[in-house]
Amino acid sequence: MKRAAGLVIGTHDFTSFAAVDPERGKDDEELDNVRTIFSSEWSRQGDMLVHKVRGDGFLHHMVRNLVGTFLLVGKGSLSADSISEILTARRRSDAGPTAPASGLFLVSVEY
Repeated sequence: MKRAAGLVIGTHDFTSFAAVDPERGKDDEELDNVRTIFSSEWSRQGDMLVHKVRGDGFLHHMVRNLVGTFLLVGKGSLSADSISEILTARRRSDAGPTAPASGLFLVSVEY
């Protein structure tokens, strides 16, 4: 999972990790799903597995979808190399499930 988390660092189109929102993009509005991730890392703190991510902005459910996909890598259902392919595909259906909100925390917002 650590290697997979590192593959999202940088500027990418995160469409594959965005929630499908039928209201977004109405009226031929151009969707901009490009975001920059500055850091993405996993650590263990006692019994908890912790993912910390810093970026210039996040799409709806993006972090939860990333975590759900990283967990598939950790379980061996996906290879770490699949992350790059999922990013390139820009299809939500290619990524893993949305991780449940329980246990996820927004630690801070920086401007």
